Amino acid sequence: MPTVPAGGLILVTGANGYVAGITIQTLLDRGYRVRGTVRDVSKHSWMQSHYGANFSLTSIPEMSAPGAFDEAVKDVDGVAHIASNIKWVADPKDYIPELVRSAVGLLESAAKEPSVKSVVYTSSQAACVELTDLGKPYHLTPWTYNQGCKAAWTLPPSEDLPRKLLNYMCGKVEADQGCFNWVKEHKPKFTFNVVVPNINFGTMVNPKETGFISSSGILQQVWLGQTGIAQMIPPEWYVDVEDCALLHAAVLTLEGVENERILAFGQRFGYNDLLDIFKKAVPEKEFLDKVEEAPDVGTVENERGAELLKKMGKENGFSTLEEGVKKWIPWMLKAEKEGWAMPKSLAEETLEGGADGQKAS
Repeated sequence: MPTVPAGGLILVTGANGYVAGITIQTLLDRGYRVRGTVRDVSKHSWMQSHYGANFSLTSIPEMSAPGAFDEAVKDVDGVAHIASNIKWVADPKDYIPELVRSAVGLLESAAKEPSVKSVVYTSSQAACVELTDLGKPYHLTPWTYNQGCKAAWTLPPSEDLPRKLLNYMCGKVEADQGCFNWVKEHKPKFTFNVVVPNINFGTMVNPKETGFISSSGILQQVWLGQTGIAQMIPPEWYVDVEDCALLHAAVLTLEGVENERILAFGQRFGYNDLLDIFKKAVPEKEFLDKVEEAPDVGTVENERGAELLKKMGKENGFSTLEEGVKKWIPWMLKAEKEGWAMPKSLAEETLEGGADGQKAS
């Protein structure tokens, strides 16, 4: 089965996203060349100088358009399809088919390009389980799918955020399954795998330019004493964003990984766990005393992910929660010290009523 060769060119979609940015850096550090995609190159001019000569950037204004990726995949050896349109919309038909087209459309483009050897699609914890029954045990295998999200097609459209989140979850399930179904039917020449991350915490690429994007904004909210995010996103599992990026590199480049769904779940987290880490790392700063929460009691079969991390040179497998969060803290301290004027995070915009954009998982 084909894999990306040493020094090969890898396309990373949604290059301005959290997971994508760390994945780009991981690939560059390992000697690969990277071509990133964003909606509008002119809005991300900082990226070229930041990543250096082995990085380039191209625009894809609408990922769900027919043939959207045809030019972007030219001459690439591998593809990490990390970008995902996220839209808080009331009606599922205005969102879910678009998300599926964006995922399957990339596979169609890759199949037309002879150089492509391996493709990875980034799914989401939302495609595995719906965490609505707080404190209820659950168990995830690599092939567990969120069955409850099918209700997105039967419940009436609504402007309520939980209803919009249901559309997102259903879209991730259908895109994930749609990719596997397409590969099974068309049997492309390239290797295909899916990485399924949970909440990503850890270091960042350039928050002065991007803000505390995606799930890094959750840490920012807790740091600032804002508890609304804990009501919207319950305690669940976390993955160090660098582990998540390394798993993308692993499935693109390692022999013996094909048609797999890799769970990038490192360790459970709770909001009081985050507060404890903050207090220990920065004892001179005042934080919230505690957050009322129902602890996560789910179990996850994440052994394959840990195995692949070890094959990539990470001896201990997944990072602990403390290891991941402590990589983020210096960025927040620097932002406060220097008074960065940053864009609002997705967490902030969601709490204010919803936002449209692109995210990694």
